Amino acid sequence: MSYRKIITVVNEHTVSTVTGRYAISLAVSCRAELVLYAAHEEGSNGTLLRHLESHLDQLHTDASKLGIPVTRITEIGDIGSLLPKRVLAERADLVMFPLLPFKRYGAYLARLTVHRLLRTIKSDLAIMRVITMAKPYPGHILMPLGGIVGDNGRRLMFISGLAKSFNSQVTLYHLAAKGEADGMPDDIIRFGKQLQHQQVKVLERHGEGDIGKAIVLEAVTRHSDLIVLGASGRGMLHKLVFGNPASELMHQPPCNSILFRSGL
Repeated sequence: MSYRKIITVVNEHTVSTVTGRYAISLAVSCRAELVLYAAHEEGSNGTLLRHLESHLDQLHTDASKLGIPVTRITEIGDIGSLLPKRVLAERADLVMFPLLPFKRYGAYLARLTVHRLLRTIKSDLAIMRVITMAKPYPGHILMPLGGIVGDNGRRLMFISGLAKSFNSQVTLYHLAAKGEADGMPDDIIRFGKQLQHQQVKVLERHGEGDIGKAIVLEAVTRHSDLIVLGASGRGMLHKLVFGNPASELMHQPPCNSILFRSGL
């Protein structure tokens, strides 16, 4: 099983070109078609549109040089409404979406576009926060996991495609609650073996304590280039009252990060 068509969202911000390069690498690895998608409001200023076109041109050229079947689509209107419809029309398997530098994932009361997309996009969705553009190709990917690896078929496809495209090592990092037995849960061991079967280099580590702080410490001390998080299953009320580790980490991660949510 592999991705057949990938949509990457491009906008006037340079961070979207980093997300686009990840999508290009995945398309090469999976032999998938690539769609460069942009949406802007009617009456957008000329400077914004010039930056947008420049980024589309750059990514289209890069993809074409690698022999990837690539198309570009630009629509006028609200991306939160247009993108889910475009995903269905294109029958895309994966959407790569750049989180803008000034937007905070997890701010539910702000009703951000990203939260609408998490609810309405039917395919796999990878929301990317770009912290540094100096090293856009990850050599070391950190993947924090609980005791159970849910939807591992889709998650396996995404992380193995990403790792193989960059020849990256993947660290499966199990965060245990205090008092839990030592050792790696069977689900994570099984997931690691599945990755190795896909010719991915795997390292298994475990830690305990505050989730957000433990992930940051692991990423910094082990020099991770990318963190891949699973979208939380917690309800909105629980997040507002008790907080959400994925939200906190995506707001200010120590390195480039992706929040991956498998298809609905």
